[in-house]
Amino acid sequence: MTVVRRHPLVRADLRDAFHRYEDQRPGLGVEFASEFLLHYRALLRQPRIYAVRFAHVRRCNFGRFPYALFFVIRPREIWLLALLHASRDTQKILAARRRRFQG
Repeated sequence: MTVVRRHPLVRADLRDAFHRYEDQRPGLGVEFASEFLLHYRALLRQPRIYAVRFAHVRRCNFGRFPYALFFVIRPREIWLLALLHASRDTQKILAARRRRFQG
């Protein structure tokens, strides 16, 4: 069985994105959260279908929103590193977050 370890900031990533969309239009944040759950569950079912982008980090892109889940597959674990907007400097952010799991 594979265990999912989530970086503590993933919850903040989700909360911030939810509020950003909810501020744009009531209900849009809920739609974003639903898409998050859809892709999170897909990632858990078949994590290896997502391509490695750099340094063993894989990316699960959302369909409707410009966001992606970034994760690493380890023996018996998936490290969920971040939920990030496409315009962010993902390599710097993910390098910093990966150190938490390795250290």
